[in-house]
Amino acid sequence: MPEQRPTPAHGAVTDPLDPPPDAPPDPAATDETRSRRRGPLRLVAVAAAALLLAWIAFVTLRVVTAARSADRGVAAMQSARDVATGDLTSFIDSVGDPHSAPAREMDEDLAAATSAFEDAHAAVTSPFISPLRHLPVLGRQVESVAALSTAASTTTEATRRTFHELTAIASDPPTTPEGRVTAGRRTQTTLAAFESSVRGLDLGPDRGLLPPLADAYNRFARESAHLDDTIGRALTAVTGLNRFIGGPTRYLVLAANNAEMRAGSGMFLQAGELTVDAGRFTLSEMQPTERMVLPGAGATLDPDVARLWDWAFPNREWRALNMTPRFDESARMASEMWTAGGHGPVDGVIALDVLGLKRLLRLVGPVQVAGPGGDVVTITADDVVEQLLIEQYRDAQLDNADRRDRLSQVASAVFDAMNHQRFSPGQLLRALQRSGSGRHLLVWSRDPVEQAGWSALGATGTLDGQSMLLSLMNRGGNKLDQFVSITAAMSWKADGKVRHVAVEVDMANGTPPGLPRYIVGPYPGIGTVAGEYKGVLALTVPRSAGNASSEGAELFRSGDDGPTRLVAAKVDLQAGTSTRVTFRFDVPIEQRRIVVQPSARIPPVTWHAGGDEWTDDGPRTVQLTR
Repeated sequence: MPEQRPTPAHGAVTDPLDPPPDAPPDPAATDETRSRRRGPLRLVAVAAAALLLAWIAFVTLRVVTAARSADRGVAAMQSARDVATGDLTSFIDSVGDPHSAPAREMDEDLAAATSAFEDAHAAVTSPFISPLRHLPVLGRQVESVAALSTAASTTTEATRRTFHELTAIASDPPTTPEGRVTAGRRTQTTLAAFESSVRGLDLGPDRGLLPPLADAYNRFARESAHLDDTIGRALTAVTGLNRFIGGPTRYLVLAANNAEMRAGSGMFLQAGELTVDAGRFTLSEMQPTERMVLPGAGATLDPDVARLWDWAFPNREWRALNMTPRFDESARMASEMWTAGGHGPVDGVIALDVLGLKRLLRLVGPVQVAGPGGDVVTITADDVVEQLLIEQYRDAQLDNADRRDRLSQVASAVFDAMNHQRFSPGQLLRALQRSGSGRHLLVWSRDPVEQAGWSALGATGTLDGQSMLLSLMNRGGNKLDQFVSITAAMSWKADGKVRHVAVEVDMANGTPPGLPRYIVGPYPGIGTVAGEYKGVLALTVPRSAGNASSEGAELFRSGDDGPTRLVAAKVDLQAGTSTRVTFRFDVPIEQRRIVVQPSARIPPVTWHAGGDEWTDDGPRTVQLTR
């Protein structure tokens, strides 16, 4: 049935321009209508897009600003580390007078770092930015800044709090043994809390970061790892030292004379027993080791030491103990020899030389000892080297044993002064670490906690497969080492699978005229003349070294010595003469570095390597890849 269409109502008037009811819609009119409708939508879309772009720009700016704030915080934290946590010594040095320049500088840097990290955290935790955490690219930046700033704020706040607490301890140094034990325990508790606060912090994502943020992340990660290591070693050192000071502990003390050298320390000329209990030090009367030679073997010889030095009887003759620079091995033998000599067992061994005493004198102040005529002699840190290496030998009326007694007298006076002088745990740690780093204080303990503490202070004298140590050992029975200057130059060249290494050693005997015979010799039965230096030049190198040779002096000894290898030659220097000996050896190409250890000589050895020059008063790492 046909469709019925409606017709205009009766009387209705139609516009002739209107399309008929059945006409299709006009396309132009439809587009115009749609255009009118879409206009506002486009404006809304454009406005929304503009707002989105503005938001993204704002967010990006805030993230970049936050990253820069984080980077600024890391820079401030690094400045604080330079003052306080560059290493254990500088950390301890920064603790003391809260009004000192280093203390103010550190506090300002830590405050600046905290403020910068708080700015960074606020920038990425605002309501405008938080939604971005769910996006794949910007979200990673936000997450990184949030985590990094939180971790960094925690670290800087903990560092600042610890610094203030340690400063409070150091500002009131104890004067009694009991007070020193209490201060040590407070220090240990403070460091333990610090370590707990900064351990295992979440630093956030480390990949796909904007350059400023990536730089901040990498720098903070390095600083955080360095801080963890420094504080870990500080806590280990304090814990071991507290165990030692709290006692009761018994240590064999060996007084080493730098005027008559062995490998990595002076010859052991005096021996006594140190008892430590509740913070109080008591040193027994020291004995000259020349009177302590054992009739038979007093200790088990390490196989390597036996192959190299059995002819010197190091397990009977105390003055031949440290022909090897491995103090842990010499100390073990010394403890056994002490017992074999009729003494009770000891918990550890301490070797202390003239410069080690100088460090302790800076801690406790001048001490007084009996002079050769019954008078009183005051020994200070400024004159102890001259007093012990030269002045004590000028009185020709004293026999050899009495002359050596001055060294032990000063040691006894120093330990006695430690019982009543005012100094903080940090000051003691500083003195011990600085002495240990130059091998002027060497310590070995049977107790693992104490041994770990001495190791953290760098005072154990142990060597490893990367160690190198140059020694000139006196065989002339005189005291001329203080007048023999040594310069060493190391060079290397890669050749396939090996590196050819050369160490050129220049020695000069500058013994002046007018010195006592006990200093310049000659020692009876050796066949030398006054001022003549007769010795063994020994170079300890990594055990991986091979093809060892020497020029300028005949190779005297070569062989393994624990984790190292010895290369040695005999030398003879008249007063006023000089000589050069060059050692050559190969190491595998994988040996990428060598750590030159200090010789403990006075004066120290001057080294040249890779364009650098230094004196060996502490370990020095030489990169063979340069």
